[in-house]
Amino acid sequence: MYYKLSNNFSIDDIEDFGYLKFKFPDAYQKRLIVDGLQEEVLPVILSENPGVIDFGIWGLLPQNFKEDRFVFQSTGNTLNTHTSTVLSNSYYNEVLLQRRCCILVSGFFASYYSNGEVFPIYVYSKKFPVISLAGIYNLTYDGFITTTVLLKKSNAYMSKLHNLSKNMPIIIGLENRSNWLNDGYHEIIHNNNDDFEVLQMGSHSIAKEFYKNNIIYDTILEPVQYENLTISF
Repeated sequence: MYYKLSNNFSIDDIEDFGYLKFKFPDAYQKRLIVDGLQEEVLPVILSENPGVIDFGIWGLLPQNFKEDRFVFQSTGNTLNTHTSTVLSNSYYNEVLLQRRCCILVSGFFASYYSNGEVFPIYVYSKKFPVISLAGIYNLTYDGFITTTVLLKKSNAYMSKLHNLSKNMPIIIGLENRSNWLNDGYHEIIHNNNDDFEVLQMGSHSIAKEFYKNNIIYDTILEPVQYENLTISF
């Protein structure tokens, strides 16, 4: 489960990412950690309107959902959805066909378990301040966007970092963004393609306060060295 993301970029960084503009620029706030277990919104680019950056509530609700978000979320977590579910389930298949999105982030987090300890790892592009995660979205009855991050089988790099799961987000760069939002999405989701290497993804371990929801400080994403952490970055 990937339930935290980072929006550690400025509005200039994100608008330079493909020369797009926010639909509601005053609504964007830089966030070191976005906790999906709370009610959070993420900057998204929608397939139906790929020229602007909008905002989506993190956690997919059914199309035209009328009730309170927490009513549906109490039945299951839709922060992430695996591509195998999307491709095999007729409901998700319809969403994939009609409503794809790019979720804009500066990075995401992995967890490495070793010798009775769990270490938080920050994963990000060494080349760009903003990357896209492949997602799908629905609109509630009153017009709110809700979205889920799509997961696929981990590559070798992420398997090393995130050994508590065999899944990872689908990473999309600028060139593949238009493919995902248009008919080119087939290659990405069916062939397990992504831009992980193109974006020069890197990582480092961070402070364990990451796991404590109420502890966020300015340097929480900075590297922290652990003597008993047995992997190298």
